[in-house]
Amino acid sequence: MSSRGEGAGDPARVGGARRGVVVLDRDGTINVERHYLADPDQVELTEGAGEGLRHLRDLGCELLVVTNQSGVGRGYFTEATLDRIHDRLVERLAAEGVRLSGIYVCPHVPEDGCRCRKPGTALLEQAARERGFDPRDAFVIGDKASDVAMGRRAGSTTLLVRTGYGAGVADAGDVTADHVVEDLREAARVIEATMRAKGALSMEREHRSLVRVRSYLVESAETKRLTAEACADAITEAAAVITEAFRAGGKLLICGNGGSAADCQHMAAEFVSRLTKDFERPGLPAIALTTDSSFLTAFANDCGFDGIFARQVQALGRPGDVLLGISTSGNSPNVIQAVELARATGMRSIALTGAGGRLPKLADVAISVPSDDTQHIQEAHLAVEHVICMLVEGALFRS
Repeated sequence: MSSRGEGAGDPARVGGARRGVVVLDRDGTINVERHYLADPDQVELTEGAGEGLRHLRDLGCELLVVTNQSGVGRGYFTEATLDRIHDRLVERLAAEGVRLSGIYVCPHVPEDGCRCRKPGTALLEQAARERGFDPRDAFVIGDKASDVAMGRRAGSTTLLVRTGYGAGVADAGDVTADHVVEDLREAARVIEATMRAKGALSMEREHRSLVRVRSYLVESAETKRLTAEACADAITEAAAVITEAFRAGGKLLICGNGGSAADCQHMAAEFVSRLTKDFERPGLPAIALTTDSSFLTAFANDCGFDGIFARQVQALGRPGDVLLGISTSGNSPNVIQAVELARATGMRSIALTGAGGRLPKLADVAISVPSDDTQHIQEAHLAVEHVICMLVEGALFRS
């Protein structure tokens, strides 16, 4: 298995963008079929080969050759002769304004059982590694069933040309190619149409994605804007309640489910560590009731999931403490039970919810984000949680 590169740099990429890669058979596809071509002077391009390959180069395609040359293995000619044949082929193509990026050769006879002989894909895979492309994005052109089979095995788009042995192969119906074309001129036109269609589809998908991204972020920002209008007073009050509890030696317990459980841990971490980095302060006693997996699984398994937070409020909460319950729906049963028990215990309670639900009616302070979209509610919750931490830090530690 051998290869030779005719191109420089990385023609597969221009300005960081992927270009088309076309993998061609040699005999019967680019040059006229000669039975075991052994004379460089007999190299003659097939009708329309120069025009077709020039068209492909104008499209920005990288051109590679993958060829079986068992004449070397059979002793009909040497590798040195094969190199001279390829030098002559390169000269013929250069006269047509065409440059190859590489020629990959299998010199073996079928009995050798190598992987590089087409329809094996080893040479195509080697070219893909060396030239940096995905075979599934490539076009494979040839005049034999083995050329098409190699391309299909690699997931490439395949074209059978009717030059060389191609007409007989096509008429016999022995192979199924993605496209059957008369010559390389028609092959270039088909590849151009395919690339344009793929490019248009890619642009349409990219446009749709950009629209979705912008729409989502604008909607999220609008939810925060509405939250600022509707909840600023409640947020300020919640921060004052937590500040008062901390000043009196109390603590903050936080509970919620799913994404809200992550928010509990996030908020507790901000209080115990710090939110603002421009001054030092001691840690503040905030506990996420979502982190003790041993208790949560034991109690949920033995007594039921609805009581997992209330039980911890009963065990850890004291009068003067504060419970913050987070629920996007406002109807989470375990959060509701925890708030009810907190109030009965003499604790203050804060609800952080979306629009609606039972929870806001049960809490001393209710911050209800005016939205019914769970994702946007959660995004607004995170901003509210940061603002509360900021206000508490400022009240307790900034002079």
